[in-house]
Formats: sequence, C-alpha cells, structure tokens
Amino acid sequence: MEKIQTTTYRPFRDNVLDIAFYLQRIGGGKLENYAQACFLKWAIEKRILILENDSLIKRAPTTMFLLTEDKMEEESIESLLWNILLEAADEKNKITDQELKNIVKKDALLFVSLENKLTNDSKDFLIENGFLVEKERRLLYFNLKKSQHNTTKGEKLYHQLKEYFHYLEDLIDQDFDSQNKIESWEEVFTWISLFGLADKVYSKTKKISSQQLDTQAGIPKQLVEIYKKLSSFLDSFSIGFTYASNSMNSGRSCCV
Repeated sequence: MEKIQTTTYRPFRDNVLDIAFYLQRIGGGKLENYAQACFLKWAIEKRILILENDSLIKRAPTTMFLLTEDKMEEESIESLLWNILLEAADEKNKITDQELKNIVKKDALLFVSLENKLTNDSKDFLIENGFLVEKERRLLYFNLKKSQHNTTKGEKLYHQLKEYFHYLEDLIDQDFDSQNKIESWEEVFTWISLFGLADKVYSKTKKISSQQLDTQAGIPKQLVEIYKKLSSFLDSFSIGFTYASNSMNSGRSCCV
C-alpha cells in the first residue's frame, strides 16, 4: 500500500472559517464541528464550565454553566452560537445537553441557514483569493449545476489540509505518541474537532485514561478531561442538527 505523507505543522494560520469548504471535502468542516471547536475554546478560556455527570442514571443530562453574561458583538459564527446559549440559559446561567439538542431542533431554519452560510462564505473566500475557480454549465437557455475546481494555489492548500488530516488520524491511532514535539495540544484538539475526528478521540479515551495520556504523550490531563466532557454536547448538537436538516428537507419536498 502506498504510504501517505504526513505533516506536523498547522496548514492554515488565518480564519479557519474560510476553509470550511475544503474541510467538508475531507470529512469535517460542518457546523457541528465548528460548534465543538467553539465549546473547547470557551472551556479553555473559562467562559464555560461543564459539570461531570455523577448520576447513576445512564442518560442523565450533562450541564454547562456559562461563567460570563457578556454578549459577543462581532458578526461571526462563534458570536452567534454564544449569544444563542446566553438567551437559552436559565436564571442560573446553565444549560443541559438535552436542552441544546431541543434548541437546534426548534430553530431548524436558523441552524441549517447558518451551515449553508458557512459553506458559501468559505467558497466565496476561496474564489476571491485565488484558491478556487467556479464554472456554471449552460445548456441552451438553462443554467445547470455549478462546479468548482482548485487552482494551483488551491491544490497546494487542499493538499496541506489533507496531509494534516491524515497526520491527526495517525496520531490518534498511535495513542498520541508523536515523533515530533507538539507545541500546542490545545491547537491539535481544535483541529481534531474541525476535521470531524472527535469520535475517534472519544473511543480512544475509553481505553486510555487521562493520566496515561498525560504521562505517556504529554497531553495535559485537564485538556483531555474537558474534551471528554464536551462529548455529550457534540452528540446533542449533531442529533439536533440532523433532525433540523431532515425536517427542512422534508418541508421542501412537500412544497415541490
């Protein structure tokens, strides 16, 4: 089998929202992946605190506390997600994973539109900055589906992203035993989220303890614990979004 070359450096140093179109081609880049990256960022910044579920009830909800009531003013997906959580939280500034799922289900139009915006804004950025070319096929007077292909510049970036994706896959498979020094594990876990590889990490952490990962791979124990606690919120967001997307699609079908 041909070996796939891997890389250990960060493939894109600007706004990661701009490459959602490419990440979606690789397997990540969905709204739920960006939401998880935001949750991780907020937990690291101590904007949120996730309480461990100590209940004997298997499906008991996990709770997220919002540690600040400050709204985010800038126009971004991160700001919108944060402000949605602020509005949905109760008087004690807390929200459960089940409540998050219901919010995404209820506001189907908002969240599906947000993912479409994520994709289209990224595609527009890549076209405007010379990474991507879009062509529209025409047949007589009819406009057919648009197609995109990479420029030389775009092919280089896409290849770098795909290399990094394979590097992270290998890193997880090898129990995070890296041959190279990892400068920032927080950044690594952010990219794992963006690439849609979180489930592989959760499967791995069921077999290897946080203490082992800290001792053997040098991953801060607190970071692993935070990431594990986020799993229920990722699942809830994903389930809610799948329901929302299906409901929107069925609504369109009814009206055709």
